[in-house]
Parts: sequence; C-alpha cells; structure tokens
Amino acid sequence: MLVSPGRAFLKIAQTSEWIPALVVIALCGAGTIALATPALVHIASLIKPGPIPDRTSIIVQLSFTMFVVPLLVAMLVGTMITAIARFKYPTAPYGRFFSMALNCMVPSALGNVVHAAVAALRAPSAYTTFRQYNVALPDTLGVFAAPGNDREFDFLVHFGVFDAWSFVLIGFGISLFAGIRFSTALCIAAALYFLYVFAYS
Repeated sequence: MLVSPGRAFLKIAQTSEWIPALVVIALCGAGTIALATPALVHIASLIKPGPIPDRTSIIVQLSFTMFVVPLLVAMLVGTMITAIARFKYPTAPYGRFFSMALNCMVPSALGNVVHAAVAALRAPSAYTTFRQYNVALPDTLGVFAAPGNDREFDFLVHFGVFDAWSFVLIGFGISLFAGIRFSTALCIAAALYFLYVFAYS
C-alpha cells in the first residue's frame, strides 16, 4: 500500500487479504503507545484545573484510537462501498471492500508511529501542552491554527499528510472496486475524511 498500491489492490481483489494489514496497524499502534505515553502523561500532570488522567487512562484512550478506530473506519467504508457496488454487481462481496479499506489505513497508522518517534527525540518534559506535542512533527494543518484558538487547532490537527494519504488510497479503491469514476470516488473519500475529522474534533 505504501510503494505499490496498484499491486496491493490487485492482490486484495484476488484474495481479500486483510490480516497482514491488521498486524502492521497493530504493531504501529503498539509503537505509538510506547513512544507517546511518557510525554502525554507529563503533559496531563501539568493540566490545571481539572482531573488529571493517569497513565492507565491515557493508554486506554490511545489504544482505542490506535486499534479500534482503524477497524471502525474500515467497516464503515467497506459497508458503504458494498452498498454502492451492489447497484452494478449484486453479488459484490463485503469482505473484499473491508479488506481494501483496512489496507488503506496502513499509511495513517504509519503516520502515528512516525509522529510519536519524532516527538520522542525530545524528553517528555520538553512538552507542556498537548498542542506542542501534536505539532512536534509539522505534518498537519494544525501548525496554521491561530495561537490560543484551541477549537481551530483541534479541528485542523486532524488534516494530516498521512491520514490524507490513506483517504486518497480509499478513493482509488472505491473507484477500482465499485466501478465508478475516480473523481466521484475521491469526493466520496473526501466526505468520509470530513466525517472522520468532525467525529474527533
């Protein structure tokens, strides 16, 4: 999916294989949690007023984002593509579309671990706010948010290079597997991306 998505899509069409993608996503998620937790725990300890999340709750939140969210996105996209494809191909299999969507989430998972790795180059004490941590790698539109405008930042930080990469691949997959024009498929992928952003901002 990273270097030759055309070959990956061809293999998915033949085998509906998704377990290797799930393993990669899980490994990236585990790496992200291990690298990000120290800094996030430190930042949480500085937040006043309000309850301070402990290490366990932070790990639980990260685990949901790293492990559960990709599966939910893949299931949603797979269901939508199946519904679209069955207008033309009544027997179009859901498993193939779920596999395509989950494989397309690999760049997003890679982005999470790359960000965490770059952030981990500095000591956890170097970060005093979540905003500082989230722009440790300037790969999102969050770097353009106005200072002090947390709502704008929380929205823009979800528009990142790696997530966009995943959703562009989903657009290619929708076009290929559902048999519709790429421009239309890309619009569907963009709509899904905005839904994803609104759900988390």
